[in-house]
Amino acid sequence: MSEKIAVLGGGSWGATLAGLLAEQGHAVALWEFIPAVAAALAATRQLKTVPELRLPASVRVTNDLREALAGCRWIVSATPSAHVRSTLKSAFATGAVDPESKVISVSKGLEDKTFKRMSEIIAEEFHKTPEQVIVLSGPSHAEEVCRRQPTAVVAAGTDAKTVQAVQTLFSNDYFRVYAQSDQIGVELAGTLKNVLAIGSGITDGLGFGDNTRAALLTRGLNEITRLGIRCGARQDTFFGLAGMGDLIVTCLSQHSRNRRLGEKIGQGKTPKEALGEMTMVAEGMVNAPAAQALAKKQNVSCPLIAEIYAILYENRDPKTSLRTLMHRLPQEEWPA
Repeated sequence: MSEKIAVLGGGSWGATLAGLLAEQGHAVALWEFIPAVAAALAATRQLKTVPELRLPASVRVTNDLREALAGCRWIVSATPSAHVRSTLKSAFATGAVDPESKVISVSKGLEDKTFKRMSEIIAEEFHKTPEQVIVLSGPSHAEEVCRRQPTAVVAAGTDAKTVQAVQTLFSNDYFRVYAQSDQIGVELAGTLKNVLAIGSGITDGLGFGDNTRAALLTRGLNEITRLGIRCGARQDTFFGLAGMGDLIVTCLSQHSRNRRLGEKIGQGKTPKEALGEMTMVAEGMVNAPAAQALAKKQNVSCPLIAEIYAILYENRDPKTSLRTLMHRLPQEEWPA
């Protein structure tokens, strides 16, 4: 059955999902914040950041939030995490948000200082019950989805019927959606893996090889699992698509903007210089302070996250961080 869907955020992932949903036969409106970008996307149906994208003609691109939201029973929140709250405030103020609508969050991050997950912000700003908010996450680079390469993600929510509806909305020959109920774990995994991907890029920039990557991925997974469990998540979530799957793809892929940022730093650039060469938001840079603060608040030892934060925000030399990590006191692999 065709649904009317608004996608808020005309970046690479928002536009990719808008195209996928349109190909499923849904009536899709894609809202873009910058008028000039919205006009260009409407005219060319392409984005410079994702050359593989060919936005279907049926997708209505607009800079008008009220126009995008009017009559929609499904809303996809796809803006960068730092702008989710402000975007939703503006959207709700239009009066066009249907109280019965369901919201699908695809942004990955934690709000600075409050440490709130995107689903919590959506519930607050749109006055939604937890059952009305679903999180879609997993290893899914926009470039490969646009090329229709087989991809698997999870839809996480507290209401099984709504999760199943999201599976039906998105699933096709190349995009498979699994059901999940651990929203906390899925969102924390999606946030923290971006910070670790910067670390992975740093090791690449320093010229290290497979041993180092394997150590970073496994110890990084250890950190985000222990921190997630302390925050109320389930352990098995971190060994699934939203955890290990997304960690692998973000830490190792040439498509990963977080890994690319880290690589530039490992090659000798300052974080400011590296950011100046980026064309898209690196969420790991944005969320590293919240990740570090959350670990401290929960009293969970996360040495990798701590060192990556220090490199990004305290001018620590990556080689100094490496020495610090390698000379920590001996301990159990999974401390109590």
